[in-house]
Amino acid sequence: MGKREGLRKKKRGLFRGKLGLSSLQRSLFLIFMASWILPIAVLSAFIFIQYQDAYVKRTEREMANEAKVSAVLIKSQIDDASYKLHKESVGGEWERRSRNEKFLVWARSELNRKFYMDGHYSCVALYYEDGESPSAYVGKNGYEYDKYVEYIEPVIKDKIEKKEKGTKVVVANNRIYLVQNLFYSAYDRRYATIVAGLDKQKLFADIPIDTSSAIYISFDDEKEFITYRDSDKEIEEDKKEVLEYLSSGKDIYRRNFNIIPYFRRYYEGYRCATGSMYYQMQFFYLQNSKDLYYELFRINIIVFITIIGMIPIMLLSYYYMKKNTEYTQKMMTKDAQIAALQAQINPHFLNNTLEMMNWQARMSGDVEVSKMIESLATVLDSGINRDNDTLVRLADELRCGDAFLYIMSMRFGERLKVEKLIDSTTLGTYVPQLILQPILENAIKHGVESVNRGTVWLNIFEENDELIIDVINSGKDISDEEVDRIRKIISGELKLKKSEPGTHTSIGIYNVNKRIELIFGEEYGLSVNKSGENKMQFRMVMPIRKEG
Repeated sequence: MGKREGLRKKKRGLFRGKLGLSSLQRSLFLIFMASWILPIAVLSAFIFIQYQDAYVKRTEREMANEAKVSAVLIKSQIDDASYKLHKESVGGEWERRSRNEKFLVWARSELNRKFYMDGHYSCVALYYEDGESPSAYVGKNGYEYDKYVEYIEPVIKDKIEKKEKGTKVVVANNRIYLVQNLFYSAYDRRYATIVAGLDKQKLFADIPIDTSSAIYISFDDEKEFITYRDSDKEIEEDKKEVLEYLSSGKDIYRRNFNIIPYFRRYYEGYRCATGSMYYQMQFFYLQNSKDLYYELFRINIIVFITIIGMIPIMLLSYYYMKKNTEYTQKMMTKDAQIAALQAQINPHFLNNTLEMMNWQARMSGDVEVSKMIESLATVLDSGINRDNDTLVRLADELRCGDAFLYIMSMRFGERLKVEKLIDSTTLGTYVPQLILQPILENAIKHGVESVNRGTVWLNIFEENDELIIDVINSGKDISDEEVDRIRKIISGELKLKKSEPGTHTSIGIYNVNKRIELIFGEEYGLSVNKSGENKMQFRMVMPIRKEG
């Protein structure tokens, strides 16, 4: 029992003590959370977690597929150019013509006719025997002879001097060159070398990747990279980090994805390795996260703006919800006031009171009449509630109850006995207005009035940080079925007809319980039990509150 009470205190303290929330505000807060914040949180979690994760995975798959397709297409272009170079230059006619003194004239014509006019090639150079410089050269705009001698020749000299068979791929000055040595078939001696530069625009023309992206190619584990744009020869540090990681043998470079990774220069990269008998090619595809996830970024911004835009609606909803609950509370208070006034001003009550006043005036003078008038005024004044107070001090509520009991004692005389046991430390506690009079009236009407004489006990004390108000009355013995019926009236399960006699007292006890629950929470309220033989106990339980 002690542990359960401790848990109840902690639960109530969480909202009332630490957060300063009343039961009404707590209920509003929980309703607000359930109706607005929880759906928004679920929607945001779905978008920021589920949707984003699916979007990222789909983007990664598309990026990887684009890298693979692009690598295959570029390799196909290189293989086609290599095959044509080998087919057109290695054969009996070139070997036979090489022995003719007019070989260079014929070779220059062949280079121009078969290679220069082909879209695969940007330039072609012929080295005859062991010549230091090209004996014949043709090149398109941007591939002039002087530039070739200055930038390309020093790089490919090594391949020429090695006299290797087969078509070799060489990277020089951000361009790809094919080196084809020509040998006499009768004996293993090189008589010429053809160097063919590939056209980069043609090489990258058919790939599915936007050429404005960061695309790099390397051959045979060389660190020099081919880029589509000459301006990309100086690689940024962020890109170098990605390329070095992929060059080490990894196929994917991916940073940890954040919800909005767009304010930093993050790159994601993919590597696709392919090749042939004579070369190994690595294709690298890098993409800026800001560009890669632009659509996701835009969706995040839309969701963020939507949530910000919903805040005023949420606040207005909370405001009107609070106002509506306050209005409901005021209406319940008004119903209690009306029920009390009906109880006080119904003809039977008013006639008996006036009869007593008249009898006292005739028989004993004006003192008692004055007291009754004052008591009646006190009860009526409490029912009117001019200040619309929800909570009043227990001392003020007791003053109304004492006035009502005084009037009843004048009516019933010796038939009614009232005993009070009140802890004076509780008088400053705040309680809902007009909760004592309906319970006292019910105790007298359904208890004392049903027998020749009876007693009403009013006990008020503090227990476990809670205010306990017990109203106990003697009377006829009541069955368990009747007690259960009263409980249903208090909880609202049993609907009452206002036209039935004595219903206003039942409405009064229901109203008292409802207002206590509304103000303090469902763990508080009014309960009824049998208390010994021929006794009924109505107990009101409320938290100790020293401030209104």
